[in-house]
Amino acid sequence: KMWKERGTGDVKFLKHKESGKVRMLMRREKTMKICANFFLLPTIHLKENAGSDRSWVWQCIDFSEEKQEVSVLAIRFANSENATKFKEECDRGKEANAKAGPATEAGP
Repeated sequence: KMWKERGTGDVKFLKHKESGKVRMLMRREKTMKICANFFLLPTIHLKENAGSDRSWVWQCIDFSEEKQEVSVLAIRFANSENATKFKEECDRGKEANAKAGPATEAGP
């Protein structure tokens, strides 16, 4: 029932060369350990977190802990411009995945 901080770091949107599927990957800044790893599915809906214009919340199947599990994730940015760019990239990734067709594998 509490938020668990996974860390700070850079977010990357990675597109598979063959399938065209897009996933989001985030690694912790110092250790480089994966803290978020999931496909951008059309069922993912970003919602403002606590009315903030610089943070988002969503539900997804996360693969970062070496097992699939449904997680509620949140991300916060230094400013609203970066938060808006993140949402735009998520939307582009979801569109690309919808065009690429259904996932054929269980994980990334």
